Amino acid sequence: MRRLLRFCAWCAAFFLLVGWLAIENVLPYWPIKPYRQNPERASWRLPKGANPETYGLQVEHLTVQTRDSLLLQALLVVPTLSTAPSADAAHSPMAGSETCLIMLPGISSCKEFFLPAAQQFSREGYYVLLLDQRAHGQSGGDYCTFGFQEKHDVSCVVDTLLARHPNMRIGIYGNSLGGAVALQVLAEDKRLQFGIIESTFNTMENVVAQYGENYFGIRSEWLTRHTLDKAAAIAHFDPYAVKPCQSACSITQPIFMAHGDADERIPFAFGRDNFEHLASQDKEWHTVQGAGHNDIWARGGAEYQAAMLAFLGRQK
Repeated sequence: MRRLLRFCAWCAAFFLLVGWLAIENVLPYWPIKPYRQNPERASWRLPKGANPETYGLQVEHLTVQTRDSLLLQALLVVPTLSTAPSADAAHSPMAGSETCLIMLPGISSCKEFFLPAAQQFSREGYYVLLLDQRAHGQSGGDYCTFGFQEKHDVSCVVDTLLARHPNMRIGIYGNSLGGAVALQVLAEDKRLQFGIIESTFNTMENVVAQYGENYFGIRSEWLTRHTLDKAAAIAHFDPYAVKPCQSACSITQPIFMAHGDADERIPFAFGRDNFEHLASQDKEWHTVQGAGHNDIWARGGAEYQAAMLAFLGRQK
């Protein structure tokens, strides 16, 4: 019996030590150190591959420097409409007064994952800029800050676009993490004239707590705040300032917002909270029945995509 008790005590001590080490040295990196996807190996997401030419797209590779000197990688997709202005004629892929949609993917995703969507938008006559956010894809940076720094990065992208063509209308599309970033930059940079937001969270504190429950079966206010405090010290940002729902209070641009009612990662209520806080008088909400976090387009089908394109058409 003594041996059994001693063995149990040693096991308990070992697991407590492992748990403490994980809390102190692993969990803080979990939200801020996303896995970098290699699109060439993501056949589950891109069955046609990651080459823009496969989608019939004409693209230009862009590099954008951020305020803190990181280099972000982007693809600028030119419209495929026959009425689109000639790139050669104007010595630029953005001749004429056109509309451009900046697309921001979710955490651990990369710009190439949006190639199928870019194909559809370009056929409708839009320029599309696909961006690898910091710490994602081919862009520089070690840490994701959920919009704290990324909102300034997007403003640098806008600088780049407007330097090439001052009359261009620019909007932003963001999914999941990208949606949170989009809300934060829409609140601060009014050069962005409209936004499409899908499946995003209302505060960083809430989404970290939710992901803790989703992945580890634990929902703890203390653990959430401890993780965020440590992450803040590592990545040098304020996670408690990342509040897309608060940013929404300053957004007056037209907004199209959607969320799946079966979202297993970011609760539907988080998206509705963002929508209710929007100051915009021109806003529309779409509940996508039965959609989880990653299948909103598939579940929404042609009806959902038609609604999005109708919204876009009003922004030209």
